Amino acid sequence: MAADGTKEAILDSLVENARHWRGLRDYAYDVNMPLLFNSNESPLPCRETPAEFEAINSSFSSQIHALFEALHDFEGLSKTEGKAEGKTEEVDGYIRKGGLIVIIRINNQSFDRYPDCLHRYFHWRRLSLRDPAALPQLWRVSELRLFPAPDYSAYIDLINARPVSLRLLLELVLRLPALRSLDCPWLWERMPVAFRLRALRHFSRPWEGPWRDERHEFGRAVHELHDRFPASLAAARLWFWKPSAFYADEDQSIEMPDLVRPHDADPLSLGLRTVASHLEQFDVRAFLTPDLFRAPVTWPRMKRLRVEFHLWCPDGTWYFVGPRGENPHPDGGFEVTREQHYPPVGPNEHDDEMDEEYAEDSGGEEEDERRTDMFRTEPLPCKIEPLLLAFADALRGMPALEEAELFAYLAWQPSEERRRAYEDSDEAPYNQDRAIYRWGVSYTPGKDGSNGLLTWQVGSWRPREDVIQSFKALAPEGSEVKITWKPFEFADERDDVDLTVFI
Repeated sequence: MAADGTKEAILDSLVENARHWRGLRDYAYDVNMPLLFNSNESPLPCRETPAEFEAINSSFSSQIHALFEALHDFEGLSKTEGKAEGKTEEVDGYIRKGGLIVIIRINNQSFDRYPDCLHRYFHWRRLSLRDPAALPQLWRVSELRLFPAPDYSAYIDLINARPVSLRLLLELVLRLPALRSLDCPWLWERMPVAFRLRALRHFSRPWEGPWRDERHEFGRAVHELHDRFPASLAAARLWFWKPSAFYADEDQSIEMPDLVRPHDADPLSLGLRTVASHLEQFDVRAFLTPDLFRAPVTWPRMKRLRVEFHLWCPDGTWYFVGPRGENPHPDGGFEVTREQHYPPVGPNEHDDEMDEEYAEDSGGEEEDERRTDMFRTEPLPCKIEPLLLAFADALRGMPALEEAELFAYLAWQPSEERRRAYEDSDEAPYNQDRAIYRWGVSYTPGKDGSNGLLTWQVGSWRPREDVIQSFKALAPEGSEVKITWKPFEFADERDDVDLTVFI
């Protein structure tokens, strides 16, 4: 293994950049993974061993500590040398007066020689921080951004990506007493990729046990740490999963896990509910249950709320069904068990079988193909209406609210067999090869006695009357909530996928 990133090198870079730009507004640090050596004489085993991961995690943790220690010394230099070198209306020492934006990019795993076995390319263990209380406090950091560094050469985003513990985000926040904004445009959650080749589906499997455990750990961490969040924290963007512009990676017919059990409520949704209570602006994209809005909601500072939910609910059910009521596996997700849903840590026959199968099938046209089946376009009332009701009731607990929206993106890109069943349809989007469109509701309260505005974009579907009345009841006495029904806007691709969030 080989790695770089020392406190001294980071500090030299900070000072050099501050002098060059006459004050820093932001600083980007790339966390590099130790290079793994895979020689012909001593090849890496098929799966990463616990000892190998511990060495990588130790390097990761050391780099985060080095970054914070360098930033701490840089803040001290800014008060002394920086002020001596010049002070303007915009710059206070080495740091601009608005504070410093710290950007942490997590680079992919790399090898001196790439392994033949694809098990090595998909990582399920999450990097964590050792001894977080030893991190120095940074008083000049106003915004923290953390995300995976983009790899434009990868044909799927998750190849060689090293996910980071969700708890780590909160541990870093506690060391930033002047933090105003937290920005995480992808937190490494994902759906199974609908590869046509069975072996690739096996290699890229998001193991259900670690997936569930990480979501539950986030809920515990928020409960434990949120009372120590800085009072200055006002805005957060937490996007747990990353959409594909063309929505070509998912199969909505497969059975999914129940990531909530053994709890009665989804720990991640409840954790986000608590996080939101500290904020003025919250932009969240997550696999959610109505527990995000579990009563009573008390979000006194919330002004702007943007919630994108996935059509799949983490209890294993779905919020939407097919246009003719198609809903495979309607009874919910399968139970996650220790025996079946955690990855093996050593050699095993199934891995060997998949390696052999992939060796036979790879290199053909099917290798990059997906077995896409996107057909869930109709709301399932027993699932979607409780979410809408919870959202409407939660809005009552946001006295400072200026705007709020709850939405999802629907896609029509069915399997070949399902497409044939709809080939005679003349109704959009079912008469198209592919369509992607937004479904949701937004609410803008009235100000100074004016009427509020409720905008539905749900096509011809209508919620129950009590759902609509819950939104209407938000209007103060003497005003009302005006309702508009906005038509769908069909497109070939999602038009709000912004790759600049990873810069």
